[in-house]
Amino acid sequence: MRFACAVLLLSSVAWAAERPGLAPLTGYPAHPADNPGTPEKIELGEMLFFETMLSRGGRRSCGTCHKPALLFMDGLSRAWGLHDMELRRKTPGLLNVGWQRSMFSDGRVKTLEEQAPKPLENNLEMDLEPEVAAERVANDPLYQKLFARVFPGQSITFDLIAKAIAAYERTLVSYDSDFDRYLLGDHTALKPEAVRGMDLFAGKAGCVGCHNGPLLTDHQFHYTGVPEIPGGTPNGTKHKTQGLRDVNRRSSYMHNGHYLKLRHVIDHYARGGAAPDGLKPEIEPLELSGQDKSDLMAFLRSLNGRVINSVTDSPGTPDIFDVKPEEKANTPAAAQDPSYVNK
Repeated sequence: MRFACAVLLLSSVAWAAERPGLAPLTGYPAHPADNPGTPEKIELGEMLFFETMLSRGGRRSCGTCHKPALLFMDGLSRAWGLHDMELRRKTPGLLNVGWQRSMFSDGRVKTLEEQAPKPLENNLEMDLEPEVAAERVANDPLYQKLFARVFPGQSITFDLIAKAIAAYERTLVSYDSDFDRYLLGDHTALKPEAVRGMDLFAGKAGCVGCHNGPLLTDHQFHYTGVPEIPGGTPNGTKHKTQGLRDVNRRSSYMHNGHYLKLRHVIDHYARGGAAPDGLKPEIEPLELSGQDKSDLMAFLRSLNGRVINSVTDSPGTPDIFDVKPEEKANTPAAAQDPSYVNK
């Protein structure tokens, strides 16, 4: 049995090596040494992720824009702000975010712990000072009990809130796609058109130059000639390469949601971008036939994960804390957000 397993493993590795730059994804991201992901902390983090007291007026939570039912996206072309206005960026999905090397399209922070306060500090998103949010949580009797169990002997600060939320977010994963199964040795997992698309992706089309590794991103920053929204970042700004897992499940594409269809993205790259005069994107025009584009689409559809997971099942008070029903009913986290309109 061990010999057979070893042969299968070597065969899988050899099969994946035939397409350099592509790799399967499994498991969960590692938790940092200074923020271990205990079950209690993860479940507290889930509760805080859906906690509306972390926003001004108690109108929003992280889960308002990152909805589990929509794969931790919002289903919109661009994010919808606190004051009922469209923002200049799309809401990024959070699946596999624990493997990212930086956050936001400009990569301005490196960890999920650093990212957690940023939506609160933005007056167009949650509009609440993190210190005020921590005071609200610290004054809640239920949270006092839960934090004492997860962080014994420590005062409730936003740093601890951020650690709990980050621990939860590292459990949000998507893998076991047809693409993964193919790279791991199941040669029947991809249809012929998807295999042709993968060969184009890794070869003639050159997509793998930036979309590589298990997440299909190089974690770097590039200018690909995407038109910017007036008032947004200047044309020519480099943005982080977006990973492509579950890519055809998204409601829009590019950092600012400029394209609504995945085929439009392929067309964008085929024509070498849409940079204004005087700017040159880091991509060149491609000669892609209609069949080539269809094959690329088939490959991109193969990136949809079957394992779409978080450690816990639904928002609310963690069962692991053995909270009394009457306490659970009184916590703001149990309330729905009535203000958000899924426009």
